[in-house]
Amino acid sequence: MKIQLKKNYAPYAIALLALPCLTFSADKAKPGPAVNAPDTTVCSSNAVERTLPFPVGDKALYFLNLRDGDKVRSPFRVAFSVSGMGVAPVQAGNIDGTGHHHILIDLDLPQDIKKPIPFDTAEEFQHQHYKHFGKGETETVLNLPPGKHKLRLMFANHQHVPYYIASKEVNIEVLASKG
Repeated sequence: MKIQLKKNYAPYAIALLALPCLTFSADKAKPGPAVNAPDTTVCSSNAVERTLPFPVGDKALYFLNLRDGDKVRSPFRVAFSVSGMGVAPVQAGNIDGTGHHHILIDLDLPQDIKKPIPFDTAEEFQHQHYKHFGKGETETVLNLPPGKHKLRLMFANHQHVPYYIASKEVNIEVLASKG
């Protein structure tokens, strides 16, 4: 297969084509039954898809290792990314074109996009809804109770006000822990 890229992207494409998908193994035990373990593959795209530049103005927010319909066991790793924007910690202040990630758990998108994304109160640990990553994190470990859950990413500025860049909703099922 021959890939043609604009001249100014060629050095980056060559370097990125050489990089394999990252893998992560939280459990070195024998593979279990046919449960999709989303923490084993960080990317599902091929090298060509990862190296094509996004057109100017395109912004996308997505989970790297979760797909709609995945079945996981808590705690489980979640990796996420944004394109077309930069990731910056809240403490960096107002830097144009940057923000930080949030995961909405079992919630619809907020109706008022001018209000900051709220924080869970301390007593809501068992009923988590909002996860903030104000230090610029791009992955976390979630510990959700067994059952079906929907997850969605949102990207917001240093004041937690959404840019209204959101990922597709991902529906997962958390299975009861073994033993």
